[in-house]
Amino acid sequence: MRSHLFLFLFLGCATLASAQQRGNGRNDRPNNAGLLQNRMSTLSGGLEIGIPVAAFGDSWGREIVGLSANVAMPMRLLPFDLGFDVAWGRMGGESKVVAVNEAVLAVNTGDLEVNSNVYGYHALARFKPFNGKVSPYVEGLVGLRHFTTRSILRVDGLDEPFSKERNASSFAGSAGWAVGLQFAPTRAFYVEGRVERLNSGKVAYVDPDSIVIDANGVVSYETRSTSNNVVNVHLGIGLRF
Repeated sequence: MRSHLFLFLFLGCATLASAQQRGNGRNDRPNNAGLLQNRMSTLSGGLEIGIPVAAFGDSWGREIVGLSANVAMPMRLLPFDLGFDVAWGRMGGESKVVAVNEAVLAVNTGDLEVNSNVYGYHALARFKPFNGKVSPYVEGLVGLRHFTTRSILRVDGLDEPFSKERNASSFAGSAGWAVGLQFAPTRAFYVEGRVERLNSGKVAYVDPDSIVIDANGVVSYETRSTSNNVVNVHLGIGLRF
């Protein structure tokens, strides 16, 4: 049902964009040729909200809030862009004041933070037939997602963290599709809305709710292991150049 809805929205936007392009000039053929030859590269970034689905939704059960960015460069005479998409999402964490026993330090406590995050790295192929004020598109994506948990100990009086440690790290291959819409009030600037569906293999990740830090800074946690399918909603701004 969701896939049908996304497809319906995309086709509706494409129809509106096509009508707008036909209304912009008397000669359709020169306008269309110019659109293909004068297409520009794009760079976009903004807020991303991940909605876990399937087994990941049953296991995790809440949204992942973060940031994402993508860059795409047009092929010369074809309505396709090639590019890359990166994303970061915070899953949760824990912090606590712990004992620090170091003779070289003037203090004997520090702030220990343990954070669990997920990163996405995906190559993209974007079909964008219209490049006007309103530009709908559809994409194919392939890459990987990285689930990681890290500990950082900060001590008063030090500009840099006293110590850093990676507690857990796991990767999973990922592939999917996206539909989006770029609205450009000026030639160089646009706002973008985008929905992507990513399907990934089974991966083990730290459950942030299970993280426990004792008084001496020893970190313990539990892990979950599921597929990590997700629907990401991106709202951002971008530049065409």
